[in-house]
Amino acid sequence: MTVRVTKPEFNIREKLSQLEKPVGKKGSEIMKSETIQDAREVIRAGRKNLIINGACSISQRHESGTYTLDGNDGAGNYPVDRFRSWAIGGGAFTIQRSDDAPPGFRHSMMYTVSTTDTSVASSEYYCVQQRIEGYNTSFLKWGTNDAIPVTLSFYVKSDIPGTYSGSFWNSGQSYSCVFEYEIFEQDVWEYKVVSMPGPTVANWNSVNGVGLGIWWDFGSGGGFVATPGIWQSTGDFRSTNQVPFMSHSGAKFRMTGIQLEPGLVATEFEHRNHGEELALCQRFYEKWTGESTYNWYTAHGYNTNIYVTFPYKVPKRNSFPDGNGGASVEFSTTSASSLFSAYGNTSTSAHLDGAFTSTPANVSSTNNDLSLDITLSAGTYTPYGTAVLVSIEPNQWIAVNAEF
Repeated sequence: MTVRVTKPEFNIREKLSQLEKPVGKKGSEIMKSETIQDAREVIRAGRKNLIINGACSISQRHESGTYTLDGNDGAGNYPVDRFRSWAIGGGAFTIQRSDDAPPGFRHSMMYTVSTTDTSVASSEYYCVQQRIEGYNTSFLKWGTNDAIPVTLSFYVKSDIPGTYSGSFWNSGQSYSCVFEYEIFEQDVWEYKVVSMPGPTVANWNSVNGVGLGIWWDFGSGGGFVATPGIWQSTGDFRSTNQVPFMSHSGAKFRMTGIQLEPGLVATEFEHRNHGEELALCQRFYEKWTGESTYNWYTAHGYNTNIYVTFPYKVPKRNSFPDGNGGASVEFSTTSASSLFSAYGNTSTSAHLDGAFTSTPANVSSTNNDLSLDITLSAGTYTPYGTAVLVSIEPNQWIAVNAEF
């Protein structure tokens, strides 16, 4: 006996299309991946963002206050942690952490032109950077034939639409590649993606120096112009199409959601919890602030000196001084009597006197703690080894800066 089975005809393309629907966009991309590496780039699970404080949540220096940055600040300053900014020229801008942010974010960094510069000299520059430590970029193997490409993504909002630019560069700023991005609408949050091929030549730091740097430009001088998309042996940071942002009084530029990840695909922003993000920032900058309730630190006295140690919450990138871009110490005031309170072996305060600076004679540091030598006022004497309690006065502060 012969049994004949028939099935109705169907459109195979339509059936495949239906199969794609339940898996979503990412699932569809995974199914279409030709290699395991392609699938991994789509999934991108685990730690991926090489940028620290990309959501602009940490601002130890200014919190939500403002700071006007101009040519007198040769070392630059930070609107939020890890994003170092410069205004080296005749212009100035105010930097701050802002509460204006796109959906999914609470904060951004903001720049407001307070003094215009309509004729920027060739060697002058206006920018914001993040310098990433070599320990965190060494796996990219830049400078070898196995160099891994990276993708930079961020949200940006500006009063001045047009073409903006920036660059990637090595620790000596002797090898760089310029990129461009377009801001289409005035005062509207836009999402930008820049992919960068991994360079196969040049020297790239793989320890605690600058592994790679990223520069976002605000209209630097003509001496820093280069063709976009080409790695070259120069320290150039912008394209010729860059918007002259600094020529517009009151203009605002905001940025947040900054992410740098390996591969050629931009994935969703990696949000880290606040404590983890703060600890990552404190490897480069840690601040002790005096409070009205006083936080006491144990010290010891000898003759007219008090020696106090502040343990770090996080080991620092470098110690001070180490002769290799080491940490420095910053104070709200160098007047010891204004900065500290101290109590010795009596119920009365051991008054402090004199001034001190962040020099080896007064300050020493390891990667794990900061030690200060504080001079007592004339006539005050503490026997050798006497226990002393030291506190930072309210509204005063000490900070260790281990940025590069």
